[in-house]
Parts: sequence; structure tokens; C-alpha cells
Amino acid sequence: MLSAPTIRPGDVLTRAEIRSVLGGSPQGGICPSVSKRSVVLYSDPDAGKLWGYHDGWLTENDAMGPIFEYTGAGAIGDQGFAGGAGRGNAAVLGHAQQGRDLHMFVREGKVTGSETKTHRYLGRFRVDEDQPFVPRRGMGADGNPRTAIVFRLRPIGEFERSEEDVLPPAPSTTAEFVPRAITIDTLQAAAVTQGRFVARDLRNDSSSASLLAAAKGKLVSINPPNVAEYARSGSSATIVRRKKALLIESYVAGLEASGHSVGSFQIRVKGRASTLRTDLFDATENTLYEAQGSSDRDSVSMALGRLLDYRRYVKHDESPAGPTAIALLPDEPDSDMPGLLANHNIGLIYRNQNGDFVRVG
Repeated sequence: MLSAPTIRPGDVLTRAEIRSVLGGSPQGGICPSVSKRSVVLYSDPDAGKLWGYHDGWLTENDAMGPIFEYTGAGAIGDQGFAGGAGRGNAAVLGHAQQGRDLHMFVREGKVTGSETKTHRYLGRFRVDEDQPFVPRRGMGADGNPRTAIVFRLRPIGEFERSEEDVLPPAPSTTAEFVPRAITIDTLQAAAVTQGRFVARDLRNDSSSASLLAAAKGKLVSINPPNVAEYARSGSSATIVRRKKALLIESYVAGLEASGHSVGSFQIRVKGRASTLRTDLFDATENTLYEAQGSSDRDSVSMALGRLLDYRRYVKHDESPAGPTAIALLPDEPDSDMPGLLANHNIGLIYRNQNGDFVRVG
């Protein structure tokens, strides 16, 4: 890591000048450097529009402060953590574990009288510890829909936040149904094992019906469904995320085996730049699900709040009153929790000790 900054936020440099200090390759958007212990990120707004993505600061801060959204590498097809582009995404996700600094530059212009591009330094960042990235459905460079990895980056120390780098807020509230490809928690479950960021090829793995998604190019969990947690995990939050991912995969496998069309909704709220994404939506039964990796009271309350929030936006002509809403839990909750959910017209499904799903209400 750099002991003292030699490039300050707001500085405008060429890539050659950046490389002399921070390392990285002469081209590409994600440029790791072993010798400089860095991962240098380049964002080009003009190129982003052509490739179907937008990087920038969210208009709204959360409780932890500002967030910069940065789209991962891979122009065609679902993005992941394997292969050429995937290795760059894995370098971003694992920068802290690998002892590398994460630096962000935005395309500024060109050197006067030449075609050499210049880049403005925003500062040093880290991936958000609670939610490192979100899946975002959009168009790839080939014009076909795909799921991109959008990293949530938080600044460290001094940084520049110019209005020109802020993402435009949504002009209206919209809710878009998208096919099931990857959820936030499944992506995170698929990203790390034993301290390394990988994505196993599951095309010939028949350990679970849910893994058939891999044959369609979808990202799924890298460990068999009966593995309850990461070998390297020392974090209870990581274990909870893992349990949620496995719960979703198992439940969806049953729905799809019954011929149900399962996806999720991307919700954009007027005046906000961030995008909400529901856990599951069963289009066949018009049912919205919010899953949790724990069945404690706080988790049930969180599921309740999110369902109340999302349900009001998930409406269509065939169901103007909105969908059925259900909380999906890994275990039976306290005896008074089903009543709390029922008071808000929300159902409950939990997994019993035999592994079966039990519906209440």
C-alpha cells in the first residue's frame, strides 16, 4: 500500500503517468498490480453509455456515507468471477484480503493536441463490507439482456465528488420484471471459498437440480447445497448470507421443477439513483418473496419491512391490487411472528427440521 499519496483527488493524469505510480495495465477498466499492491479502476462515461452501463455516485447517501457504483468487467453475457474479465472482478472484490489499495479514475478528456486520454483521480476506495455488489439487469454490448455486477464502493480518506460524476435520479418510479439469474446473496456465495475468489464450472455437476442454472450461463453457488458455510468464514454475517443463498436456491428449484416462472423485480424510485431488487417473484402465482438467512425477530421484522416497501410497486394490469407477499425463512420463527406478518397480510414459509417447506397462513 502507498505510505504517502503521490496523486491527490482531482489530479488529472494520463494512463502512463498513473501506471508509473500505481501500476496496472495500459488498457482495460480494471487493472490489478502485484508490484504496486493496487487495483486501479478506470471509468469512461461515454464508453459506458455505448456498453449499456453507468458508473457514478449515488445521489443519496446511506447511514455509512457516500457510495460510488462501478460496473464490473465483461461486455457480453452475465458477468462473473472467472475467465479473463472475471479475474478483474475478483480482484476488485478481494482487494482488501489481498492487501491491495483500490483507486478510482474517471475519464476527463485528452492531452491538448493529441489523442492521449486523461483521467481524473477520485481517490482511494474499498468495497462495501455489508453489500460489496448488486446484480443489475441490462443490455450487453451485443444488445442482448444480461446481468452485470455493480460494485458498491466507499471512499477512504480524501476524495472528490463532482456533480458531473453523480448518477442521474430516476425521473419516475418503475418496476421491471427480470428473469432469475443471480441474487445478491447467491453472487456473494458464489464469489468466495477458502480465501480465494473463484467460480467453479458446474455444467457437469448433478448434485442439485438448482445447479442446472449453470448450464444456462447463470451464476450459482460454487459449493454443493449441503455445505452450510464457507471454510474461511469467521463472520456470522457471512454464514447468514450463505444460509439465505442456499435457502433461495433450494426453494426456487422446487418452483421451477413445478413449471413456475421465477424472476425478480428491479425497482427504481422517482428522485433516487439507486436500484432496489427483490429476492424472488413467482410470476406464475403472482407472489413476492423476501428471504432471510436467520429466523430471529430482527430478521422477520426486516422481511416484513422490505415486503411492505416493495409490494406497493410490484403491480401490473392483471393484478392491480398487488401480489401475494411471503416471508421465506430457514427455520420456524418465534410463535408470535406469524401473527405479526398476518396483521400486514403477509404469509410465511419456513423450512422444518426435515428440510421440508411449511406454509403458514
